[in-house]
Amino acid sequence: MTPAVLVRAYVLDYARNPVNPLLLVVAPLVFVTLSAGALADFADLLGGTGERVAIEANSAGWAAAFLAGVAGLFQVLGAREADRRLSLAGAGPVRVVIARMAAALALALVATAGALLALAARAGIADAHRTIPATAMFAVIYVAIGALVGAAVRSELNGAVVLLLVWMLDVFLGPTMAAGDAALTRTFPTHFPSLVVVDAASGHAGPVADLVVSLAWTVTAPAVAAAALWLGLRPAPARRGTTAIPAARRPGPAPPPPRGSRPSRPVPARRLPAGIDCGLRQYRRNRPLWALLTAVPAIFILLAVAVTPDDPIAVALAEGGRSALASVPMPELHAATMGTLAIAALSGLAGVFVACDAGEADRRLAVAGFRSGELLLARGVVVATAALLVTAVSLGVTALVFRPERWGAYVAASLLIAGAYAALGVLLGPLVGRIGGLYLVFLIPFVDIGIGQSPMLRPEPPGWAEPLPGYGASRLLVDAAFTAEFSEPRGVALALAWVTVLAGLAAAVFRRATTP
Repeated sequence: MTPAVLVRAYVLDYARNPVNPLLLVVAPLVFVTLSAGALADFADLLGGTGERVAIEANSAGWAAAFLAGVAGLFQVLGAREADRRLSLAGAGPVRVVIARMAAALALALVATAGALLALAARAGIADAHRTIPATAMFAVIYVAIGALVGAAVRSELNGAVVLLLVWMLDVFLGPTMAAGDAALTRTFPTHFPSLVVVDAASGHAGPVADLVVSLAWTVTAPAVAAAALWLGLRPAPARRGTTAIPAARRPGPAPPPPRGSRPSRPVPARRLPAGIDCGLRQYRRNRPLWALLTAVPAIFILLAVAVTPDDPIAVALAEGGRSALASVPMPELHAATMGTLAIAALSGLAGVFVACDAGEADRRLAVAGFRSGELLLARGVVVATAALLVTAVSLGVTALVFRPERWGAYVAASLLIAGAYAALGVLLGPLVGRIGGLYLVFLIPFVDIGIGQSPMLRPEPPGWAEPLPGYGASRLLVDAAFTAEFSEPRGVALALAWVTVLAGLAAAVFRRATTP
């Protein structure tokens, strides 16, 4: 079997769900259109490097990077065992690795084209000789990072969280956003390609050297990923002291039950506890996941405070029934609101993967006698546990650097955001699958919480952000953070409505997906 045949098979397998290739084009269009200007404003607040037009051009690279990283992650993680069997069947590890990396790079080029088309449609490509090759570098580097993460982890959810963490650190601590002169940021994957886009010297190398380092990242990252894939395809060495089990002594299939007998069904009173225990058991064993869910919000919040200049900023606050602009310290505002982005994204990720993982198992449990409501509640406990953990860590870290005026309302707003996005993840998982769900639970919170509701970018949300899920809870959160009196009954009503509607839709879709 030639590598070309394998590449075609791998790409067709990715495109089997038509949502996946569609989102490679649509997601960059939405991301670049809505976030380019906001990210340029954010970079101006944090003292980033480069002119506004160039920073907006970098948004195409960031969009292509994340989409390519997800493609690389799932190209490897979902096909590890199949590739190992294919290699042992005669294709050989070298051909399998070449084909897998070629398919991932082809998807990276599609993501690059989608991001550049979105940039051209929004504002045009001003410096095409820099922007086009640099955007392709973003995509190639991140498709390699996604493949490398896929080769290193065993869980799709773990890999998605790691990739999200790397991307967020790379974007928000890169030279065009903040901390451009910090030595640590020079090790970030797109540090030098970002400087190529904005045509800014790094200060620790000349323009030619910056381009050379960017090309070195572009070549080295896929090579390292390919080496990791090759190591994973090698047959495992036989353990010393073990012997093969003779065919006559190998355990055979279990004997069929006697005719006329019925399979035992769980006792109704024990079904729900058993379902919850089964749902949590897999995730209790996944200790790296709980470490990631704990570390990511802490990193987001602490770094947000560290890179934010100590300047005043205006924010719209309502007191006594009237809305007025108030001046608050920028680090406090950033600390108060940054955790909600991590809460929304990670709660949504948990919802997507729990819903997708539950499909076949829950259909079998339904045949065994479980009711759909019991299955829904059991999986809901798993999602709620992850969302509550993320929220608790975010609130605990926030308490180290910021004290809201009203803790009760602040906690309630955070829980409403977690509930809305956890339900959204459960809703999206069965509808669009793991890859499409991952794209959307990254894109929707980023546009909603990170851009639309962010008081760092404007004193109050724009009109287009009001219909989004995070609007009501975000208004309640800002109100609780900086005012002593409750002034957001409308925000509470909207937030509760979103949680109720999304939970109802998620329940309906989940029941349909788990029906035998």
